[in-house]
Amino acid sequence: MSESVRFDGLEFASVEVTERTTWIFAELTDKNGLKATVEITSGPETAMAVKLLPEMLQALAEEPIFKDEDVQSRLGLSDGELQQDKAKATAISGLRSAVTDVLAQKHGQSITEFLCGNVQDSVPLYGNINRHLLTRERTPDAFAKAALMAVETGFTTIKCAPFDEVSPPSTTDAILGIANVGIRRVAAIRAAIGPDVAILVDCHSRFELHTAPLVAEELAKSGIGWFEEPVEPTDDMDVLIQIAGIVSMTVAGGEGGYGQQCFDELIKSGAVKVIMPDIKYCGGVAEARRAGISALALGGQVSPHSPSGPISLLQSGHVSAALPGSMPLEHAVYEATWRSEVLSPSEVVKDGRLTIPSGPGLGATLNQSLINQRGKRWKP
Repeated sequence: MSESVRFDGLEFASVEVTERTTWIFAELTDKNGLKATVEITSGPETAMAVKLLPEMLQALAEEPIFKDEDVQSRLGLSDGELQQDKAKATAISGLRSAVTDVLAQKHGQSITEFLCGNVQDSVPLYGNINRHLLTRERTPDAFAKAALMAVETGFTTIKCAPFDEVSPPSTTDAILGIANVGIRRVAAIRAAIGPDVAILVDCHSRFELHTAPLVAEELAKSGIGWFEEPVEPTDDMDVLIQIAGIVSMTVAGGEGGYGQQCFDELIKSGAVKVIMPDIKYCGGVAEARRAGISALALGGQVSPHSPSGPISLLQSGHVSAALPGSMPLEHAVYEATWRSEVLSPSEVVKDGRLTIPSGPGLGATLNQSLINQRGKRWKP
C-alpha cells in the first residue's frame, strides 16, 4: 500500500528580521507524529495565506493524501486561478511542500532523494545583496562594499536590485537619466569585485519595451550575467519575448509563476532563458523540481528564487540538488547575523555553498529556543 499523509496539527511561528522583513513559518504534523516545516512569507498576502492554510487543511481532512498534486486537485483549484491569487498559491505551495517532506520521511529519504536526486553535501549559491541593503545606505559605494564583502566570503556570483528610482511609465528620452544611479551602482560593483565575478541584475519589473533595451545596453558595459524581469513575465510575456530578442544578455525570471506549464511557456516562447521558480509560490518543492527538469529538457536553465529565510533556502537547496545542471541558488546574504540559528541543526553557508544536512525529509527543524527568544508562536 502506498504511503499517505493526513495532517492533524498546525502551528505558526514568526521571526522579525528587520523593519522590512518578517519570516512566517507553518509547522504541520501528520497523524503519525511526523512534522514538516514550511515558510509562507508572502509580502502583503502573508496574512491571507495564514488564514487560508487551516481552512484548506480542514477541507483535506477526510481522505489521505498520496502525492503533493492531490492537495490542489482535491481543493478544486486550477493553475490559472492560483497564478492570479498569490495568497492561495502560497498556502497551496506550503501544503504541497509539507506533503513531499512527510512522504520523504516515511520513505526514510531526504527531500533530495525523494525528488529522485543524488545526495549532495552542499549546493552552490549566489549572494543577493539587496535584502542586506534595504535598511541601509544605497549609494553606489554601499552596493560595491556589500558585493565585495560577499566575494571575500566565497561567493563567485552576486545579485543586486539597483533601480530604486525607476517606476514606469517612462520615455526613451528620460529613462537613462532616471536609471543613471542604478547603472552606476552596477558599475561600482564591477569596479570593486573585478572582471571574474558574475553580476546578476534584478529589475523588479520597472521597465517597458521601449526602455529596457536602452538600460540593458548600458548594463552590458559592466558585463552582467543576466537581466532579470525587466517586465513581469506572467503578466507581460509578449513584451518580455520582444525584449529578450533585443538585449544581448540572458533574460531570467518567473519568480511569481505557478505550475510547470507556466515555466514551460516562458522557456518555449523565448521570454526567458533561465526560469526562477520560488517554492513558496510555484506549487512547492516537487513542482519546482518538475518545472526545472522540463526547462532543462527544453534547452533552458533553472535557478530557484529564494531571497527568503533558512527553511525556504534549505528546501530550495534540496530542489537544486535534485536538478542535474542547476545554476547557483539565490541566498539573501547578511540580512541578520543570527540567521543560521533559526534552524536546528544550524544553517551552514560556507565558501558560497549551502550545506545540505543528512537525515530524512528536510533534515532540519526550527530552533525553538530562537523562536522563543526572537519571535512568537501561535495556533489557528
